[in-house]
Amino acid sequence: MSNDPIHTFLMEAHRICVEAQFVVDSLPNADLPAVERSAHQLGAIRQIISVLEDESMTDAARQESFNFVQRLLDPLEDFIANPPPPASTFLATESSGRPGRPKYKLSISRAQQLHDLGNSYEEIAKAMGTTRMTLHRHFMYEGIPTARRAFTEIDDDDLDEVVAEISLAHPFVGSVIVSGHLEARGIHLPRLRVQDSLRRVDELGVLVRWAGIIKRRVYKVRGSNALWHHDANEKLRPWGFYVHGCIDGYSRLIVYLAVRANKRKATVSELFLGAVAQFGWPSRGRGDFGTENNEVERLLIEHWGVLHRAYLRGRSRHNVRIERLWRDVRKDSLETFRQIFDYLEKNGLLDMENPIHSACLYLVFHRRIQASLDRTRDAWNHHRLRTEHDKTPVALFELSREAAITRGYWTGDPGDAVGVVDDLYGYDGQAPAPPSDVTANEPLQRMEQPMGTEAERAGGILVNGDEELEAARELLGDFDCDRDDENWGIEVYCEAVVRMTSVLASL
Repeated sequence: MSNDPIHTFLMEAHRICVEAQFVVDSLPNADLPAVERSAHQLGAIRQIISVLEDESMTDAARQESFNFVQRLLDPLEDFIANPPPPASTFLATESSGRPGRPKYKLSISRAQQLHDLGNSYEEIAKAMGTTRMTLHRHFMYEGIPTARRAFTEIDDDDLDEVVAEISLAHPFVGSVIVSGHLEARGIHLPRLRVQDSLRRVDELGVLVRWAGIIKRRVYKVRGSNALWHHDANEKLRPWGFYVHGCIDGYSRLIVYLAVRANKRKATVSELFLGAVAQFGWPSRGRGDFGTENNEVERLLIEHWGVLHRAYLRGRSRHNVRIERLWRDVRKDSLETFRQIFDYLEKNGLLDMENPIHSACLYLVFHRRIQASLDRTRDAWNHHRLRTEHDKTPVALFELSREAAITRGYWTGDPGDAVGVVDDLYGYDGQAPAPPSDVTANEPLQRMEQPMGTEAERAGGILVNGDEELEAARELLGDFDCDRDDENWGIEVYCEAVVRMTSVLASL
C-alpha cells in the first residue's frame, strides 16, 4: 500500500467519482441524499485539485482532472437546485366529501403484500410516493392491522416431516434455501427453527454444507429490469437435457428456469418472451457468445434500438449473477438427477448410444426435472439474502417495481445511461470465477447456429431430435411416463425401455 499522500488522494478521488457516475446515471430517479453526498464529495475533490501542487502532475493533467470532476458535478448541482416534483405528485386523489385536501388513493392490499414479502413500511411508503404516517393512516381507515405477518403455527414433528420431504427431494441445499421452499408452500418461520429442524433430519448434510459456504460480493445496477443475465446450463447435456435460466441482476429474481431437449436460439427466445410477458422488458440483457443467445440479442436490439447497447456478450466470468445461480441450482436440483443417470449407466441400464434408451430417458425424466426446477425457482425467489438485509428476491423486485410504477417509468425505463454501459457492465471483478469445466470450451465470439438435426447434434445443440422424441411418444402409446414409482423414476424408465423395445420388435 502506498504511503504517498497524492497517490492515496487520487485513489480515493477515483472511488468517489465512480460512485458519483452511478448516481448521475440514475438521474432523475436517484435519491436526493445520495445526490447531495456525491456533490459534497466532488466539491471537495475539485477544491483540492485546484490548489494541488505536485511535480508528477502537469498543468494539463490537473486541468483535465478538474474538468472531469466538474462534468460530474454539474448535473448533480442542477438536480439539487431543481429537484423533481415529489413522488406524491403522481398519486391519484379522491375527495372525502369533507373540507380539506383530497385523500391520496393508495392500494392498501398492494402495500400489505409488499410488507408480507419482508419490506418495511418506510420503504413501501417511499416506493408508493407517500409517507409512512400517511400509509399507516390508510391502513387505519381500512381497519387493517399493520403488524408483520405472524409465523406459521406448526409443531416440530410436522415441521420435520415437511423439511425431511424437501431435504429428500433436494439433498444438497442448506437452511436458507429450505426456508425458501417453506415460504413457497406458505409456511413462514424464523430461520432458527428451520436450522434446528434441518439439523434434526439431516445432521450430516448440515455439516457438509457449512464447509462450502462462500463469501458474497457487492453488485450494483439501477433497479429491477435494468439487466437480465441468462445462460444455458449443460451439466445434464450428456443425457439430453439442457437447462435454461435467466435472473434479474438487481433483485436476483429468477424470471425463468426450464429444461428443454435442446439449446436452439428459438427455444431460448421463446422462454425469454414468456418472461417478458410476465415481468416486462429488461433494459438490457447479458449472455455469453453461445449461438443460442442470438435471437434474444436481436429481440432486445429491435425493441430498444442499436444505440442503446441493449445486449452485452462476454465470457462466463463476466456473467456473475447467473453463474452464482447455477451453483445453487446444481445443488438444489441437478446434482440429484446427475447421480441417478450415473447410477443407471454404471449398472448397465442406460446406454446413451442406444436411441431407445436416450428417448425413454428424456420422456420419463424431463417433467420430473422441470418439477424440481419449479420448486428450486420458488424457493430461490423466496429465500432471504443476507447482503440485502434479509429481503427475498421477490421482495426486492416488487419494491423496485412499485417505485418505478409510482414515478411513471416502469414500462419504458431505458435503464442506466449508455455512456456507462461498457463490456463490463453488470460484472463484479471480485466475484469467484466460474468452474474450469464451464469456461474450458465456451465460444469466444459470436457465431450462427448450425441447421438440421445432424448438424445440431454434432454442434452440441441437441441429443434427441424432435422427430425422434415424437416417434418415441407414439411407440409408448398410453404408457404413463410421469407415474410416481417412489424410486425417482428409475423403475418407470426401465419399464419404458422394455415396452418400446417390445413394440419395435413386433413391428
